Amino acid sequence: NELLDAAKLLADDIVGFLSEIGTTNRKVAVEYVNPSVTHALQQRGLEVVDAVNIVEGARVIKSEDEIACIRWACAVAEHGIARMQESLRPGATEVQLWGILNYTNLANQGGWHEGRMLASGPRINPWLQEATQRVIEPGDLVGFDTDMVGPFGYFCDVSRTFYYGKNPPSARQRQLYQLAYDELQTNMKLIRPGVSMKDLQASACPVPEEFREQAYPCVIHGVGMCDEYPQVKPSFRGPVAYDATLEAGMVICVESYIGAVGERDGVKLEEQLLVTSNGYELLSDYPFDEHLLS
Repeated sequence: NELLDAAKLLADDIVGFLSEIGTTNRKVAVEYVNPSVTHALQQRGLEVVDAVNIVEGARVIKSEDEIACIRWACAVAEHGIARMQESLRPGATEVQLWGILNYTNLANQGGWHEGRMLASGPRINPWLQEATQRVIEPGDLVGFDTDMVGPFGYFCDVSRTFYYGKNPPSARQRQLYQLAYDELQTNMKLIRPGVSMKDLQASACPVPEEFREQAYPCVIHGVGMCDEYPQVKPSFRGPVAYDATLEAGMVICVESYIGAVGERDGVKLEEQLLVTSNGYELLSDYPFDEHLLS
């Protein structure tokens, strides 16, 4: 069929290219291809290995051009976030708010989003529920994660939680927000070159027991053209799986979600950082909600 024929043509091209450059190496690394391509390469006598780890390693340290692209993606996202916050008004739905971020990205030559990650009121707990037609109501917390492939193909991954309403937020809402904020600030202070992933996990802000079941899957993760290596999970979810250290030029995200099982409210916060020679530079600087900082 056509798929198999196309795979054979690709294998022929690769074999021809190896011959042109004069190598006798018969090992090729491939990333995320159809099995028919792997089979066609093997039929031509090539050894096929997984390129995912190789590519992830190559993407860890960002060039100056890549960092400039990430800065621009964050600037576009934060412009969209400001417009979202301005649009919090009676009758607004979750998907309408998220659509403002999406439109801002597209209007500035951005790409796509990994998900429509915005939830409000009882839908903010547990986290990872996508935007719906739910109408946002007074007294709601509204949380979102940009998950945005911006202009030039680079990622902005920032989270904020807003309070909507004329009356003050509840004591519990302020407590949740403060815990998430403190976790973020504590863990950002750990970011500097030479810190191992194991030490980072061991020194990370402890998550109170009542919030552990629904805590975010990772404390930090790499970011570039999407979510990338490395990833450090909370210590109560098991040890770090690999030896690695933070290095200058890495771009990482620091995450927190605080929400107890069975409760209505939760808070999602996330910052994006550039690891520098003596610490870090904050790439995301959108203000936190002063109504919720106790």
